[in-house]
Amino acid sequence: MSASHKTLEFMTTHFQNIKFMSPTVFYTSLNDLSIMANGGDLGGERRVIYPEIFHTNQFFVDLLQNLGYDKDGTPIKGEE
Repeated sequence: MSASHKTLEFMTTHFQNIKFMSPTVFYTSLNDLSIMANGGDLGGERRVIYPEIFHTNQFFVDLLQNLGYDKDGTPIKGEE
């Protein structure tokens, strides 16, 4: 069984670190996460970067929520 290291916990920490180290990259990434949360595949890149079956739309919704954003990349009130 092949388990990806890109779990929700790992990805949450990863993007929190990106936000700290490079806010510009973080805010650019939010757009891609929002696209995937809403079913987009980023021109096929989603399957390459996130190949596991658990990388569902809901996975990206949950990741965004963990980072303080809704599925459209809008800050959740009180999180910013």
